[in-house]
Amino acid sequence: MSRFEIGDRVTVREATTLFHHRTQAYTRGRTGVVVEHRPEWLIPEHEAWQLEDGRVEPFYVVRFHQRDLWPDYTGLELDTLETEVAEGWLDPAGEVTQ
Repeated sequence: MSRFEIGDRVTVREATTLFHHRTQAYTRGRTGVVVEHRPEWLIPEHEAWQLEDGRVEPFYVVRFHQRDLWPDYTGLELDTLETEVAEGWLDPAGEVTQ
């Protein structure tokens, strides 16, 4: 069962890790909107270390306004970026954990 629905506002955790991850640094601490559900997949950190424990998590496509990602962005205000984010990196907007 997915924790987030299409249209939910989510914030990417401002976390760091010494291990492999698929969450871009420029999205951390930023808020966007879920626009698509993706299939569950092995937890990226587990996959990188070949931990074949079968643990999976949902992924989401999250849309960000580029001006929210880069304050000095000079493009159009309506320009967006979409990226996949694993559920473990997301919190409901306004409920950010460290």
